[in-house]
Amino acid sequence: MSDIIAQQSILNKSRKDKFILVLNLPDPLKKINTFSTVDRNTNNVVLDSLQYSVYGTIVPSTTILGASLPYSGQTLNVTTGKREKYDDITVNFTVDNGFNNWWVLWKWLNFINDAQNSTFDKGDLVQYPTGTNGEIVYTSLTNLQQYQTDITVFGLDEYNNRKIQWTYNKAFITKLNGINYSYRDADQMESSFTFSFSQVIAELL
Repeated sequence: MSDIIAQQSILNKSRKDKFILVLNLPDPLKKINTFSTVDRNTNNVVLDSLQYSVYGTIVPSTTILGASLPYSGQTLNVTTGKREKYDDITVNFTVDNGFNNWWVLWKWLNFINDAQNSTFDKGDLVQYPTGTNGEIVYTSLTNLQQYQTDITVFGLDEYNNRKIQWTYNKAFITKLNGINYSYRDADQMESSFTFSFSQVIAELL
């Protein structure tokens, strides 16, 4: 090893507050988008409101299991080659003053299971494929593709350049946590949501 110690700039460190979370809604929910907060109502969402001041653990642990293999009177540790299921990710965020970013997440949950009717896609936003005779084809694969999307997290350097990205494939919301009010607390209002996903892909940029 070299005895020379490299002098590294203090700027060459990653910071916890240098990241961007990009949340794309499933395609059916884009049909009820409005581009103006003035036109907002209970039946639509404002996609421009998907600006989240987030914090917390948003890059998951990755585990590939090991196994013990008896061999020649001893025990060898080997890999199973099996990637464990990823834990769900909880994202904390600050609620905007119009509750627009919270409302987008509520509508996503309500699309999966309507609060009043306990049905999927009450507003008939999904366009299912049709068969040769014009009949609508309902398949589990079609349903899966309708409520899932990709969520991307970008890691930034000190100059806000994107250096790495994590893409959560086939992600969908599973929980929207509550909102706490208090006369004794004048801080910004915060909430959180949890999403599940099938794969996470890391890429250097």
